[in-house]
Amino acid sequence: MSVSFEHLDPRDGTSLLRERVERLRSSLDWAREAIPASIRTDLHAAVERCDERLHLGIDWTVVALAGGTGSGKSTLFNALVGVPFAVSGVARPTTSQVSAAVWGSDQSDALLDWLGVSPQRRLRRADSPEAGEDPALTGLILLDLPDHDSINPRNREVVDAIIPMVDLLLWVVDPQKYADHAIHAGYLQAASDSGQPSLVVLNHVDRLTTEDGWAVARDLQRLLADDGMVDVPVMPVSARTGQGVDVLRAELEGAVQARSVAADAVAADLVEAGRTLERALARDADPVLPDVAELVASLTAAAGVDARAESAAAVVAGRASSVPAPSPMRREIVDRERLDWIDAASEGLPVTWRIVIGEAVAPATMLTDEIQKALSAIEWPVPHRAPSFLRRRSRAGAFQKDMVALGRDAVRGAITPLVVQPTELIHQAYRNLDELTEIARAEGPGPLAPPRGDDARSPVADSPAAPADDEETGARS
Repeated sequence: MSVSFEHLDPRDGTSLLRERVERLRSSLDWAREAIPASIRTDLHAAVERCDERLHLGIDWTVVALAGGTGSGKSTLFNALVGVPFAVSGVARPTTSQVSAAVWGSDQSDALLDWLGVSPQRRLRRADSPEAGEDPALTGLILLDLPDHDSINPRNREVVDAIIPMVDLLLWVVDPQKYADHAIHAGYLQAASDSGQPSLVVLNHVDRLTTEDGWAVARDLQRLLADDGMVDVPVMPVSARTGQGVDVLRAELEGAVQARSVAADAVAADLVEAGRTLERALARDADPVLPDVAELVASLTAAAGVDARAESAAAVVAGRASSVPAPSPMRREIVDRERLDWIDAASEGLPVTWRIVIGEAVAPATMLTDEIQKALSAIEWPVPHRAPSFLRRRSRAGAFQKDMVALGRDAVRGAITPLVVQPTELIHQAYRNLDELTEIARAEGPGPLAPPRGDDARSPVADSPAAPADDEETGARS
């Protein structure tokens, strides 16, 4: 079975993903109280992971070997690296620490620091002449994780911390424990739910006959389908004899050269964030901004501008001699208009979003004060009785219209930053978050694992081989 990786231009991909991450971050800032605390925590963690990974660049592809005790991870690690892992003055890394092999320059230090790989556990393949040149894998960082099923709880903590941070997971299983509930329920189902790109490696196939190997591979593929990993291939290898290692290496070359796996991993994190967000959003809701002109007109009238303009028009028309002093604006009217706005702005949204909009919009007391202040700053035109009877009606109408326009402009200027803009920002935050849920729904419930190709290979050797262990490499699985 072959895995294909679609080419993605790094700069374009990075820009798009960075924009989505930034929109998610700003939306969470604006609408944090509309999202339950547990969901908010998960989303902030996703933003942090994505942001850090994008900051470090997607030119590096981080692949992790994960598996249980006896799966042969470490031997497979050595087989892929081409030399046994050895660091001067340090024995084979203990099972509680992560080891890393790096193909390429020393520009990977920041990424390795972020991954939590100790400098003593880093092997730069370029520093091992006996390994030979391998330019096809330049840009690869291969991690050897601790055994997830170790009796040491620290091992599980390390594995759980690293797995969400890598770009591609190679799940290494052996014929005896491939159906282990711990890896399926604890990891493979979660990888399927999150859409994390994954491959499954069936190691130690040299210990099986061809018939038994086919049976194990078919059963493992069935279990993966039950986990939701219907498009994740089973890759048979023997780290001890080298069988299938070249095929696995070729898949890694495809992943590294396409430079899309890291971007896929970030995208998968965003998709998972979208699925998480569905619990805090109303499906198919589309927030609509209420009629701003209607609110401005109502508040302008409530401030007495319309009555003042009518009185001034009466002076111009000769029906009155003066304009009465305006009455103070009533706060309860402003409060009613404010609540009507909030109701209209939150129509169709979950109730928590109405609360957020209500908190974002300025209170009635502040609105009343700011409107009064804006109206007090206007230099109102002084009405004079028109000299001609024939011109009084037209001049009175124009005078009244101009005064109302002045008042409405002032009111609009006062409420825009206090009512309109906060509502628009909350609406945009909702749309940004809802965009992620739409992306998640478009991806479907299945994983974002690399698609399986049509190139099928036998899952086992063509002839039986004697059982073997990993001890000849000096590695501990």
